[in-house]
Amino acid sequence: MTAVRVLIAFFTLSLLGLLPGSSLAGPPVPRISEVSGTIHGGEARVHFTLQNAFTPEMVEAMKSGIEITFKTTVEVERVYRNWFNRPMGQVQYTRSVRYDALSRVYRLHRDDGDELLPDILAALDRMTRFEVVVPVSGDAEKGKSYRARVRARLDKVGLSEPLRSIFFSSLWDVETDWARGNLKTP
Repeated sequence: MTAVRVLIAFFTLSLLGLLPGSSLAGPPVPRISEVSGTIHGGEARVHFTLQNAFTPEMVEAMKSGIEITFKTTVEVERVYRNWFNRPMGQVQYTRSVRYDALSRVYRLHRDDGDELLPDILAALDRMTRFEVVVPVSGDAEKGKSYRARVRARLDKVGLSEPLRSIFFSSLWDVETDWARGNLKTP
């Protein structure tokens, strides 16, 4: 009878993944978080953070001088209760980073300018924190609901074919789901 109880406990724990060496948790999933911002006049300022986007392989490749590029889509919409939301604006934003071995700095390229960063930690921080300006059609009305939707993906287009097939395996398939956050009107 005791053997049956032990067998049942072992079976139950193995189904739950609680036994040592049987972890069900995979690598962290890339996602957008902390979506917020303001909408005023003809523009919306949207803030967000890209989390779990850099695998250890990507960080090592970046240290070796391979350029890493993310393309982000930011949409702004007017939210109506129990009705279809109205799109007000959309922008695609590109941000990339590459290590320059000659000058020993990381070159961060954004759509709004370039920046030189001293180390890998600064480069990773600037690649994952965003403030994007989205031109919107129409004026924002005070007291009405507005929302931003954000999605990011790793851009593999800039690499040559050998690098794409060698470095960009399934471990490098980075794309987030859509994240949403409310925008405030002043």
